[in-house]
Amino acid sequence: MHFTPLIESAPAIQSAVRLLRNQEDVRRFMYTSHEITQSEHDDWLASLVGNARQSVFVAMLDGAVAGVVSLSAINAAQKTADWAFYLDARLQGKGLGSQVEFWMLDHAFNAAGLEKLNCEVLASNPAVIKMHQKFGFQIEGVRRQNIIKEGQRLDVVLLGITKAEWQARRPAIEPLITRLTHSNG
Repeated sequence: MHFTPLIESAPAIQSAVRLLRNQEDVRRFMYTSHEITQSEHDDWLASLVGNARQSVFVAMLDGAVAGVVSLSAINAAQKTADWAFYLDARLQGKGLGSQVEFWMLDHAFNAAGLEKLNCEVLASNPAVIKMHQKFGFQIEGVRRQNIIKEGQRLDVVLLGITKAEWQARRPAIEPLITRLTHSNG
């Protein structure tokens, strides 16, 4: 798997990202669950150009869009950001999320120069919460009944990891990612 900035990607890849985002099994774990229109997608892409507070990457696997990973709310002064990702529903459960998370942690704490990374996960997605914890993220709180999905109020779990925590955890995770990378192509 390799990662390229979304705004530098070909129009066909940018279009594939909208289709991926609109998959039902992707939308159900996002804050917004409506189908993204072409106009909304185009506006979002335009908002990324020259935006120092957001970086979005496309995860490519065998020449196809496998997922999207992003840094948002980047605060250069505090060296913090939020991050999120989503994968093509057909590729979920194959270890690709772990590969994306490993890449993002390395990118955030090296290339992006961050010292703290945060994320939010719907409480209805315990598998992703557990995955983040495997990588060294700590639960920092819960925003109770913070999001409405399908008429139900859901909790949002807040997680975070520091650069030092990732540096301590990375040696134990790297062999697992190496095995996953080789088994997935």
